[in-house]
Amino acid sequence: MPNEASPFSRGKIAEILQAIKPHEAPEVSEASRITVHATVSRFAMLYEKMRNAVDYKDDHLLHKAAIVRILKRHLTFESDPNTIALQLIRELIAARYLPNATLPESLTGEVAGVIKKYQAIANRSSSNGSHRAWLMGVIASELEELVDNHTSAKLLVNFLFEQLGDRITLKDQSMDETERRLQVYVACHRSLFKTDDEMMAYKLVRAYHSVWMHPDEWMGDPQAMADKMMDVEQKVRGQLHHALGHKFLHAVKPWAVSLGILRTVLSEKPERAAHLLDHPAELHVAIKRVAERRYKESKGKLRRGTRRAIVYLFITKILIALAIEVPFERLLFKEVSEMSLLINVLFPPVLMLFVGLLIKVPGKDNIDRIQEAVDELLSIEGPSGREMRGPKKQGGFGRFIFSLIYLSMFFVTFGLVYKFLDYLHFTWISSGIFIFFLCVVSFFAFRLRLAAREYIVVERADKLRTILLDFFSLPILRAGQWLSLSISRINIFIFLFDFIIETPFKIFLNILEEWFAFLKEKKDELQ
Repeated sequence: MPNEASPFSRGKIAEILQAIKPHEAPEVSEASRITVHATVSRFAMLYEKMRNAVDYKDDHLLHKAAIVRILKRHLTFESDPNTIALQLIRELIAARYLPNATLPESLTGEVAGVIKKYQAIANRSSSNGSHRAWLMGVIASELEELVDNHTSAKLLVNFLFEQLGDRITLKDQSMDETERRLQVYVACHRSLFKTDDEMMAYKLVRAYHSVWMHPDEWMGDPQAMADKMMDVEQKVRGQLHHALGHKFLHAVKPWAVSLGILRTVLSEKPERAAHLLDHPAELHVAIKRVAERRYKESKGKLRRGTRRAIVYLFITKILIALAIEVPFERLLFKEVSEMSLLINVLFPPVLMLFVGLLIKVPGKDNIDRIQEAVDELLSIEGPSGREMRGPKKQGGFGRFIFSLIYLSMFFVTFGLVYKFLDYLHFTWISSGIFIFFLCVVSFFAFRLRLAAREYIVVERADKLRTILLDFFSLPILRAGQWLSLSISRINIFIFLFDFIIETPFKIFLNILEEWFAFLKEKKDELQ
């Protein structure tokens, strides 16, 4: 019997139990399952690991990135959506993004239907390259959700939004109510599942233009849909880059982190989930155990991310930089400084290692806040919510002064770095390479540090050293962000993999798969 003294809402308990309930796909006969040979899968998985090493992305984005890459390749050489769909699913299974011998062959038709939508409007006269890339991201996100079961994620996001939709408000800030609730919804998705812009764009497309999900209604006139989707893109981009988006994200985070940990607690032993929800004291003990485990996992994730980042930086940046530094210094200065060369080679991994050592495990107050947030989410009253302040409005003179100070931060920071390098007798070439690495690696380290702090929900007061560190580090991080985004578009190794290696390699795997099928058929004839 349930504990009647439990302060939690029975309705909310039922919603949470439904969300963590395994949502298994219906049984599929063995003959109609899509299967890839294990040997082919091993080759494909090895290729994916090599490919991902030169194109650094967060782990949860690799599946969607693979869909985009495979789709682009097949759309170049093939027009039949059913053929493209089958090859897409088989390659995702081979690379182990999807389970083998599990998915039904009927899934091919559903995937082909989504691909048809892209083919129908991508090449219309009103579409440009940027818009087509955005459409590809939307399609890839739709396909990822189609081939992978997201039922539990949807239920959890809806639950969190129901609790916070009316409780995250703005003080002294005029904002349309629909827009405010939409920003809370976006923040719930981003906080719970690290949803990126492309994934979020697909979800907002469904909200802004639901007819997109019913292609039978517009396939007869795809030009009208193509024109409409360009307008939808502008609306979606406006919401995803809203000036207050980061504030909503920060406001939602304590409850999102707590709900994620609660989900883990209840999913570990589903048979005890109802019991824990009826006994808050036992639930708190389980939450503390999972939270402490998550802290350790975050440090492990940071170490793995650091290794991946070092490999990525070494392959894509350091070798290229050294190819520039050594010959140009020989040409212009007739010699190469071994000390500057050694520093430029060792600096990136040392900095990444240093950042990893600085990560601290959160204190008891962080666990207390997570337990408190879980209680709020499950209580009859619901979360206390949060009232945010909008950005302070400044006059023209104030903006000018602050912009001047902000600009001076760049001159002071990079001026001091250049002076220090000049003291070490760096040439302007080796100095430029060092500053380049300093910016790019610092930005990588900053992103990894943010990922390692994803379970920290207690705000720390700013100290004087934090303010000083921000003054000198912000220009470096901003420059690193710009360089990372710019250089990621010019990655010779990605070009090498995608346009020279991948197509013939995947053709070889297809031939290998057919050869194994042929051998199996001949072997069966002997029986």
